[in-house]
Amino acid sequence: MGDAMRIDLKAKIRTKDGHEAGKIHRVLIDPATERITGFVVTTGRLLGRDVIVSEDMFAEASADAETITLNLDKKELDTQPSFEEDDFVTPPAGWSAPNLGYAIPPESFLWPEDSVLADTGERSRPSIKKGDTVKDRDGDVVGTVEDIRFDEKTGDVLSLTVRAHAGLERLFGGGKVAEISRGDILRITEDEVRLGVDREEIVPNERETGRR
Repeated sequence: MGDAMRIDLKAKIRTKDGHEAGKIHRVLIDPATERITGFVVTTGRLLGRDVIVSEDMFAEASADAETITLNLDKKELDTQPSFEEDDFVTPPAGWSAPNLGYAIPPESFLWPEDSVLADTGERSRPSIKKGDTVKDRDGDVVGTVEDIRFDEKTGDVLSLTVRAHAGLERLFGGGKVAEISRGDILRITEDEVRLGVDREEIVPNERETGRR
């Protein structure tokens, strides 16, 4: 792997085809593993929105670490997910940032709003329940939650069975239900489950649910 690149907060970001892309504005972190999951780049005039780029998209940093070149061109950068402020929260006061070797002040970190550690008792985690609406990555409705499989030890959701909405049955290859694994669930909010996949990518359930 070699040395990790030095990534400083105010570093200027360039695309590999030479566009000034903006600056690193925030660092997204998974509180459970304390690993960086992405960097928020304020692209300002270039794309007009903040985008999330992952660490492996940084190709090289200049010697003074003031400029970082991406291994993406402007068009590819434009396909990166938008940074939605509402999906993230600032870590609680007193949280100490992991020493990642970067010059990043703790207040620049953000972590997912629905992460377990962000729960402060008051706001119970939205739970998935039967009948919740399921939407795909683009926000299109796919169907409703029919059944939920939990890990008995941890209580974590393992998979969902989703019943296709009327008229969408063809999505599931003619079947009416599809199983969605935990990895394809992007986030859970009140009454809604958002998937990280496009509805065309959902795999139909060949068997009836319940029987292995």
